[in-house]
Amino acid sequence: MNQNELAGVVLRIVLTEVARRGERFVPVTSSNRHVHLSQPDVERLFGVGYQLTRLRDLLQPGQFACNETVTMVCPKGEVSLRVVGPARKETQIELSYTDCAKLGVKPVLRMSGDTAGTPGCTLTNGERRVTIEHGVIVAARHLHMSPAEAAAYGLKDGDVVALAVEGERAATLDNLVVRSGEAHSLEAHIDKDEANACGVTDGQLCRIVLRGGGQAEKPATIVAPAQSAFQTYVPSPAKSAQNAELKTYVPQKAAEMKTTMLDLSGEPHCFISEDDVLTADRQKYKLIRHAADAIITPLARDAAAAKGIALIELI
Repeated sequence: MNQNELAGVVLRIVLTEVARRGERFVPVTSSNRHVHLSQPDVERLFGVGYQLTRLRDLLQPGQFACNETVTMVCPKGEVSLRVVGPARKETQIELSYTDCAKLGVKPVLRMSGDTAGTPGCTLTNGERRVTIEHGVIVAARHLHMSPAEAAAYGLKDGDVVALAVEGERAATLDNLVVRSGEAHSLEAHIDKDEANACGVTDGQLCRIVLRGGGQAEKPATIVAPAQSAFQTYVPSPAKSAQNAELKTYVPQKAAEMKTTMLDLSGEPHCFISEDDVLTADRQKYKLIRHAADAIITPLARDAAAAKGIALIELI
């Protein structure tokens, strides 16, 4: 385990303990367009018996970016896609709405793995090519959590929560679906469109907002509106009076929230003293995020421990 991996483990332990006190923050990562290949399609595109090769590990256990890329042939042009391993049961391409508009692909919003009825495409690697009948999606935003992390956050697999982004382009992203299992680790996934719109940088901590008096919504479903070029991700169980076949999303007022994280990570060589921690405590901050080169006095660390304030290093 390298230093960055260790820092990530420590961060998630701290965030899980803080969540037990009701302060739910998660690291957020944005996903660029990419492709998951089935093993048969790997061999059609790279040769019989070919195995994907690792470029770098991703946070989710067992997942990795590959050295391999393929070309997606679309109505309005072509685009290169990074392969993400390991090989899956079925080939799946994940794009953003912007990608779909540029490439002439019908955008269909789905959870990963739910590809029935989605558009297909042709993938090429030089002279090799494979055509799939379906599998092109815009991935619905989601939150990975291990069962232990989910329990600490008061959540379970299939719950729907919101992600509150703070900063100059503050926003609340609803319809964040919890995906919990032993193969998951604490991390919210949004796509590049969403990250760019809100000014989110990879690794940024954002707050989880529960709906309905502190309770997460019921598991979500995907429905297809009858007269739309888009398929819509809809969490509300309410049925439309005009069309009993469709479930409709009823916008909800964002829950009131107060910032409880003091973010000093943008200040190089920041000096944090005991007085700084006590001032943060008086202002009701529960987390202080700082850069790796911050100078924190021993008295500041003692004060943070006494006041229940978590000191989190930017990674």
